Amino acid sequence: MVIEDKDNRRGRYIDRFDVLLLDMGQTFMFNVDRFDMDDGLGQTYSRLGGRLLSGSQAYQILSAVFEQMMADSKIEGNYENFASVSGYLKKHQDTLSLPAEELSILEKVFTEHEVGVIPDEYVNVLRKLCNTHKLGIISDIWSESARFYCELEKMGVKDMFNVIVFSSDIGVIKPSGKIFAKAMKGFDVDVSKVAYIGDSLRRDVAGAKNFGISAIWIQQDQALDCDGVKPDLIVNDLCDLLD
Repeated sequence: MVIEDKDNRRGRYIDRFDVLLLDMGQTFMFNVDRFDMDDGLGQTYSRLGGRLLSGSQAYQILSAVFEQMMADSKIEGNYENFASVSGYLKKHQDTLSLPAEELSILEKVFTEHEVGVIPDEYVNVLRKLCNTHKLGIISDIWSESARFYCELEKMGVKDMFNVIVFSSDIGVIKPSGKIFAKAMKGFDVDVSKVAYIGDSLRRDVAGAKNFGISAIWIQQDQALDCDGVKPDLIVNDLCDLLD
């Protein structure tokens, strides 16, 4: 997307910033949060060594935990004190009698279905952005972060980011300003030179704007229906920022 700046020169919107902070899921990692009935949770449970539950039982537990975490993440009082999936699994009514080893397997299944893939096209986009900007990640994830770091490493993008902040590491989720403050500690730059890029109006755009940094919304055919939240730029895909 090309804009006209105050000096009547043409350039990319992102070139007014030194730092670009990115959401991860649905921004450059896709096929995340696969917790529907057809997503094979039971098969993953068996493959990872689960024996005490049927496939349907494993599905019911994991999908219920995911839905509960999603619902709880919308409650303002939880923004700065949010448990990881292991905490939710321990408290689920159908897991109270399960041994610790079985809970660990369920957590691994959850993680495998939460993590997505980074298509080669987006690896190339990140590489180009890395050539012109300092990059960081601020992302809400429910599982422990190790598996996500492995995926970033596997795709060769981990070292492109100066700072990576995952919510499950600090117990704070967007739109809390604390998670943005955590990321900003890694950059010696004024907030006016930082933009945040994400697909959620409530978490990403509102969180960034409330913290005082510019927000780029990846719309992906969503409706602009969050009252009072106004992105500084709307694009349909991360790739559009290169234009």
